[in-house]
Amino acid sequence: MSLIVGAYPAQPVELQEQFYRGLAAISPIRGLELPYGPHGGTGWPAGAPEAWSAVVTAIPGTMQRLAANAAFGLASADTAGRREALDFAAGVREYARGLQDAGHEVEAVELHSAPTGGASARWFEESLKEVLEWDWGSARVLIEHCDAPRPGASPEKGFLSFAEEVDIAVSLRNQGLERVGVTVNWARSVIESGSPETAVEHLSLGREAGVLEGLVFSGCSPEETGFGYAWIDAHLPAVEIQGAPPSSMLNRHEIDRCLAAAGPLPILGFKIGLGPDQLSPEERVERLRHMSVLVGE
Repeated sequence: MSLIVGAYPAQPVELQEQFYRGLAAISPIRGLELPYGPHGGTGWPAGAPEAWSAVVTAIPGTMQRLAANAAFGLASADTAGRREALDFAAGVREYARGLQDAGHEVEAVELHSAPTGGASARWFEESLKEVLEWDWGSARVLIEHCDAPRPGASPEKGFLSFAEEVDIAVSLRNQGLERVGVTVNWARSVIESGSPETAVEHLSLGREAGVLEGLVFSGCSPEETGFGYAWIDAHLPAVEIQGAPPSSMLNRHEIDRCLAAAGPLPILGFKIGLGPDQLSPEERVERLRHMSVLVGE
């Protein structure tokens, strides 16, 4: 299997070129997940192979825009909040096209059904109809699921349910908008319910509906760790990775279960942080190498 890796949470503050040159020696890796912030994206990382492809995620910028405006989101019933999100998505498109113009294949962009707690399936579908009319080059537009609200608990993201997002993707495809689908981030599905079963259920639902396009492994913990509070969406490594919290719920068994539930996918990968440890670029690369073995064997 070849992998897309969200390496930015694991990259060092310094010696980043050395870090990416080390990643280039990990044979299963074919590309990077690149973050789009509130006002723009990063450049192609120095040291990363020019032939690698990219998947662009809008989640960092989405969450920072939400922090400034609770009505922001492609699924917002607030006209101004949805318009701001559409303008934001236009910026994502410009960033993706810029990467393509520089010679980098962009396999997909990942958009999200914000806002927290008040997301509307109707307005999210309307937003995506507009977005899918734009020229994305060869990139697919994918809905990356985040945890939905649940009774008695504060959500991390609190966006639409996975079933609603799947229904929207199916509806859009039935309207002839074929380059749309859904992706699952393992931690975000598990955070939603507190159970790894939810990740398997989401993958099975997306696969059965014919719209599952991607799976990214990222861990979480029911306990406070060096990564933060319980159930934080902080990209914990699998428990087998050196330095991972013992309470990380992601492990080889759950990875294998999810790979079986998902079946073959266009996009498969992982995204992990490495906590507060002072690690050299080589140590960071080695931990990502181990993660690539867990996912890619």
